[in-house]
Amino acid sequence: MYCISWFIHVLLFLLTSSVYLNGSCLESGSKPPRPIISELRANFATQSLVVKWLVNHTGLARESGDTYEIQVGRTDNLTIVHNSKVSSCPLGSDSTLTWTWVSTLPLQCADHSIRIRRFCSHADPSDWSQWKTNYGAQDTVDRVWKKTKMFPYQQVLKEGSTILFCCVPPRGIHITNMTFNSTTSYPLINITHRVTAIAVHNLNITQASGSGVYSWCEDTTEKRNNYCSNFISFCPQRPENLSCGTEDLRTVICTWNPGRPANLYEPYKRTHTLHIKNTGEDLIKCGEWSCRFQAVPGLEWYHVSVVVRNQLGEEKQSYSFNITDRVFPVPEGVKVSPGVTEANVSWVMRGNLSGLELFCQVTADPVEPRRLTRLAEAADLQSTSMVCNGGSDERCDVSLEQLSPNTLYATRVRCAVRGNLEGEWTQPTHFTTYPLVTLDVWRKVRLLSHGQRNVTLLWTPQLSGSASSVKIQGYKVRWRQEGFQWILWRNREQTQTEISIGPGQCDMIIQAVIQPGSSPPGHITIPPVERIEYLRNATCVSGSASGGFHLIWKEQEAVTCGYTVEWCTVGSGVSCTLQWRKVPVGNTSVSLPAGDFKAGHRYTFDIYGCTDEGDKLLGIRTGYSQELKPVQSPRLVEPIRTTSSSVTLEWRYHEDDHSHPGFITGYLVTVHKTGSQRSPGHVRSPFTKMVADPHNKSLTIVGLQEHQKYTFHLSALTNVGPGPPTTVTVKTQTIPSILLAKILTPLLLLLGLAILLCLFWKMLRSCIVELFGYPAGMNIKPIELDLHLHETSERLRCLKVGDCACSDIEILSVRPTMSERTPLIHPKLPRLSSSFTTIPSSSFCPVHPSSYSSSMSSSLPSLSPPCPSSSTQHLHQKGYCPQSPTEVWDSSVQTSLTNRSYFPSVGAEQSVELKPIRGTDSSDISSSPIKLSNLITSEPSEGPQLRPGALLENIDGYITTDSLVKSMTAYMNGQSH
Repeated sequence: MYCISWFIHVLLFLLTSSVYLNGSCLESGSKPPRPIISELRANFATQSLVVKWLVNHTGLARESGDTYEIQVGRTDNLTIVHNSKVSSCPLGSDSTLTWTWVSTLPLQCADHSIRIRRFCSHADPSDWSQWKTNYGAQDTVDRVWKKTKMFPYQQVLKEGSTILFCCVPPRGIHITNMTFNSTTSYPLINITHRVTAIAVHNLNITQASGSGVYSWCEDTTEKRNNYCSNFISFCPQRPENLSCGTEDLRTVICTWNPGRPANLYEPYKRTHTLHIKNTGEDLIKCGEWSCRFQAVPGLEWYHVSVVVRNQLGEEKQSYSFNITDRVFPVPEGVKVSPGVTEANVSWVMRGNLSGLELFCQVTADPVEPRRLTRLAEAADLQSTSMVCNGGSDERCDVSLEQLSPNTLYATRVRCAVRGNLEGEWTQPTHFTTYPLVTLDVWRKVRLLSHGQRNVTLLWTPQLSGSASSVKIQGYKVRWRQEGFQWILWRNREQTQTEISIGPGQCDMIIQAVIQPGSSPPGHITIPPVERIEYLRNATCVSGSASGGFHLIWKEQEAVTCGYTVEWCTVGSGVSCTLQWRKVPVGNTSVSLPAGDFKAGHRYTFDIYGCTDEGDKLLGIRTGYSQELKPVQSPRLVEPIRTTSSSVTLEWRYHEDDHSHPGFITGYLVTVHKTGSQRSPGHVRSPFTKMVADPHNKSLTIVGLQEHQKYTFHLSALTNVGPGPPTTVTVKTQTIPSILLAKILTPLLLLLGLAILLCLFWKMLRSCIVELFGYPAGMNIKPIELDLHLHETSERLRCLKVGDCACSDIEILSVRPTMSERTPLIHPKLPRLSSSFTTIPSSSFCPVHPSSYSSSMSSSLPSLSPPCPSSSTQHLHQKGYCPQSPTEVWDSSVQTSLTNRSYFPSVGAEQSVELKPIRGTDSSDISSSPIKLSNLITSEPSEGPQLRPGALLENIDGYITTDSLVKSMTAYMNGQSH
């Protein structure tokens, strides 16, 4: 039995091993063998688990690969905290797979177990492998430390991450509180029945705590146990701008930019290593910014990589180069031999660079004494380039020229292999040039008669640096013309001299005599007379904002030795010192400082170009550094011409006078109306007129009021404003036609009114009579009526009564009763009685019936002289004809008159009778016929006779008393004669 049992176990073992070793999934639906975990290792620095297992692909389709499912369980309960599937590429028949898992909870806080199972194509998954466990620190705490421990401990934590801190107490002790960074308490998380944790989010590096953080655990022992410290940092950054080069082909130096500066130190500081990939050299330990290694003999191409690491990870950067292209030579042993205006610089090259063609550059920069070490690399005043031999025993030297005398310089040297980038500048080497006195020479030429000229030679000594202590003994002047040479000596106080020369070209040289030696000669050439050009037109310029001048001119090809700008104050009335400024060739502008000029003064600048034949005048500029208002006022020309609506001003002004404090740009005329009334609060608004042409000195102001006084203020203008004004008051003229119209208008109005009154007088009079006459029915006072009758009788009293040849007078007296009295109605009214007898048109008084009968009854009885006093007549006032239709007759007298002169047949008798009013009995009428025979004969008598129609005057249809009296008087006068 024992043998049989042993045999069965061996057989099962062999079958199991065969399945594992073959790894076969030959049949569809069969399970693959379960994986066997060969190793489980914990990395507490990174809090990660690394698991390895064996793989056998014998008999499997390798092109598809395998898939594995991995589970991570925590604590004794094997709580699944991670589950994932991973795939592997087809490997050899017997290979090992590795998988790494990073835990958010420190591995010391709890047990972590891993198991794996395998998936094959078209097959069920294999069985799970056995759990492989990594144990936490619980047993160590119980057996070794016997006190509460906190994790993680002394580790580098990643900035910005979330970290779980746990406390592992001994058995039987419980955690009551956990604190992070001394002051902050967090909620407790139970990992197991004895392990407690807290979660801290977004770790950051603060200025207060720096990169270190601290935490504590408090347990049931009522003590703060196990203080724990950790560090916060960040992942390394990839090196930037990696480059390598050599100075002497012996040592290679690689540099880079490490990025964010590290915040941790040893032993947590990040490390940099360099590896030359195409050699068998070991890793080279580097610094934070650079790495240095020895060149490999015979190797031109280098492939290097720089790796930066820390506890949180690593980054790598690669670079390849040819060492011959990355040579940056460094000069050594720089020496300087200074002179007055030049210096000699020499050096040797570091290392042996023989066989390489070196190209070196030398600069000399003037340095201020207070800043000897400050150099302006981008603004070299003197720079010289040369080719240098790279041998180690040979010195390279170069001469710097055109240096300023007595000036402190800093010289530097850099070299490069031709075609490559330049190397680094050497440290500056300082030197000072020797002092020197130079002369700035100019001339002023005045033309005399017969081509002779007077030249005023001017010079200004220029001392550089401490050369001001050098004493000038005098000046030596030489000039040559037409093969002759002259020499003059001037003492040190003199800075000009006058020389007479002929019409030809003349060369002048002047030198300052100093101790020791002489200054460089100053040279100037006077061109011949026929080559001198005289310019008349000047261009106006304005001063700059700073108060100086900035002059610009066109470049001239004939100019070979620079330009000269000379100027002097003009129009000031006093002589000024001629000043000038030299401008190097190639420059076509100059800025003159404000300190050399005064505001309100006019300056003229002559620009000369230096040629081989002398200085040639190129242009003239004139202007003010700062213009001011004019100081002179214009002078008006009298008399001033005026009209009724305009005033013409004329004045005198010298606008081109150089003494003006600014360019005269025109004139301003301000006009004020004077002597006019204005309402309170009203402000007179003067208006201005401007003359834009300074040469135009007249202005006509139009649109003025006639016969009005105006005040004119005339002033000159510059760009700054007007100057003092000239004031004049002028009155405009009066227009004669307007004055005549003002006089004739009222006269014509009065004359027209008088004509209208004459033309319409009768109409107006009738209207007045109708409006203001006595209406019918008024009670007229008897006194007024008697007075009227008395006046009429007095007029007729002087008339003599002659014998009438034939006169028949018939008077009918009608006295109706009171009941029969009928009011007379005006014929124009609608109630006119139809019983009236119409008087024929041939009667002598074609008037209104009512007024006719009333007039006859009241006026005719007065014809018998003298008027009987006993006769009672109802008379009306003189000139009055009753118009009222309501008048009632108390007694009527019907009168019939015969006047043969009014009828066509001579001697015939006609009578005009007034018939009695309807309703009147004939018995009430008493007739008393009166015959007037031959009252008017057919033949005219010698005396005055009545004209036809002249007996009675008809005015607007009425017979007035005056007309009747006039007619009777004329008749009686004719009878008397």
